[in-house]
Amino acid sequence: MFEERLREQKERHDGGNHWIGTGGTSPLGHGGRAKRGMRVGGPAGGGNRSAIMAAGERQWQQYRTDRTLAVRDFQVALKAVRSLAREGPEQLDLDGTIQRTAQNAGDIDLHFERARNNRVHLVLLMDTGGSMTPHTTLVERLFTAASEMKGFKSFTAWSFHNAPYGWLYSNYDHYERQRIDEIIRGWTPQHRLVFVGDASMAPYELFHPMGSARWPGSGGGTMSGLDWLRRIKAAAPASVWLNPDPMAWWDHPTVRGIGNLIPMFPLTVDGLRDAVRRLRSGR
Repeated sequence: MFEERLREQKERHDGGNHWIGTGGTSPLGHGGRAKRGMRVGGPAGGGNRSAIMAAGERQWQQYRTDRTLAVRDFQVALKAVRSLAREGPEQLDLDGTIQRTAQNAGDIDLHFERARNNRVHLVLLMDTGGSMTPHTTLVERLFTAASEMKGFKSFTAWSFHNAPYGWLYSNYDHYERQRIDEIIRGWTPQHRLVFVGDASMAPYELFHPMGSARWPGSGGGTMSGLDWLRRIKAAAPASVWLNPDPMAWWDHPTVRGIGNLIPMFPLTVDGLRDAVRRLRSGR
């Protein structure tokens, strides 16, 4: 249909429902209000954010880890993530007990603290490409900070686009990926998942089993993007989702659908702190 319209069309169109253009309700074009269609030109994430695909070959760029964290508030907030590593059993703090006992005129005052053995595995899962392109710098800052932090049993980072359709990517540029079922098989109750993404896509891509059909090996036709998220969440219940979009934009079918499954927080200093508190609860 796109090729036929392109051959017939002789001029620019705006606001219509048939030709390739801008605005309007045509399923072909950019910035319109069609319930679903194909985006042609224009920046990613424009209009109603309902395009199922984009014309031409879509390229995704691997997030970088060498970004300098210029925003100090972001660094301060990330320090709270370190507290996740202190989830071991309580043990006697000998130095603290001696100090408190001395301050208490010799009466024994036992002090306990959490063992500082590394038990928590941090997993960062990042949406990349499409409508996430404007947020690249912010996500790279988070990625850089998380990858440089110490105190965890392990840290791993994976990428996906819109929803994790059967695979997670360790490097998009070199197409290095691994099946989700193989990854989650090694997860334990000590794994903590942090998703980063705007959760905004064509509803078809999240809710319909055929939404993942164009991704080889995704189980296309049998599992939707939301089904894959449910499988991941079941393997690691302590999961949160950080959304870089303003909360005023969250009134979108796919954002609501994902938010109902995984607790969603804004990718801000306060939002990150609230997300860490949620992760510490182990829920």
